[in-house]
Amino acid sequence: MLVVGPGPQSAGGVWAVEKTLLHSTLARDFSLRHIATHRDGGGRTKLLAAAQGIAGVARELARRRVDLLWVHVSADFSFRRKTAVVTLGRLARVPVVLHVHGSDVEVWYQGASRAERAMVRAVLRAADLVIALTPTWEQRLQAMTTCTTTAIMNPVAIPPPAPEGARVPGRIVSLGRLGERKGSKVLVAAVALLAGRGLDASLVLAGDGDREGVEAEARRLGVADRVEIRSWIGPDEVAELLDSASVFALPSREEGLPVALLEAMAHALPVVITPVGGIPDLVRDPDHGRFVAPDDPEGLADALAVLLADPAAARETGAAARAEVEGRCAVPIVVDRLTDSFNGILEGSPRV
Repeated sequence: MLVVGPGPQSAGGVWAVEKTLLHSTLARDFSLRHIATHRDGGGRTKLLAAAQGIAGVARELARRRVDLLWVHVSADFSFRRKTAVVTLGRLARVPVVLHVHGSDVEVWYQGASRAERAMVRAVLRAADLVIALTPTWEQRLQAMTTCTTTAIMNPVAIPPPAPEGARVPGRIVSLGRLGERKGSKVLVAAVALLAGRGLDASLVLAGDGDREGVEAEARRLGVADRVEIRSWIGPDEVAELLDSASVFALPSREEGLPVALLEAMAHALPVVITPVGGIPDLVRDPDHGRFVAPDDPEGLADALAVLLADPAAARETGAAARAEVEGRCAVPIVVDRLTDSFNGILEGSPRV
């Protein structure tokens, strides 16, 4: 099986999902080869990575060593790159699984030209199976065009319980690319409101993006001493940070099914999030945390205050969140779903 998508030099959730699955028991049941078509960097670096990756796919297909092409795709340039990969797969008569990630696909599709929308529909129909992250995203893809789909949630490793005493009272943690889409400044504003109410709340954000803008907002609101911003951090640091948190918050404007949310739930954290994209397919309010509207710092502050004010109740909510994600997104569960789908395609009939 040829796995095509971003590689280790790419930050973000798609590579995190790929990496988890490449190191799972899928590698025992299938012979996996990964080819990267993207890496972070400037335009020339990205273009070179795309060209080398697509050429590598062409070589593998020409050698007739591929039984299944598993293509990970998001929006814009990612979809354009993968259009070439899917086309090569169809020309080689190799079955194609298109694994669609992120919330940008629908937004980009709606704003794309007529020719680009036609391209997206053609690629979706060309795939033997299109994997959506949740039932909501499956419906959105089907609204674009009729294609063979199934919903398989992102995988997450279930860690051991947090060490005794690791939780820092009042600490709110958020992971992901800083900026308007993730609601980073809204979260800073909510912390400022909590401080104004006399609550001992602090915020740690980890990710790349608009760091300077978020820092400036924290200074403007007088909470720079309560807001810590870290860059992208490795898995061990992520685990340590989540174990230290009291609440996880991600007030995004749109989402697919964020890996950061799954990791927070796996670490038994109550979550304060927006009910956008595929999130309501997994999370229930109030069982696993609280839903808030996007761009609503007052509502966000209220939800955070409820969880921070009652640590015992927050722990119960976090335990329920962990149980939910363990039952639906643990790596063995996701791998079983993928294995069943792949075997169905190889046997000539996709199992959805």
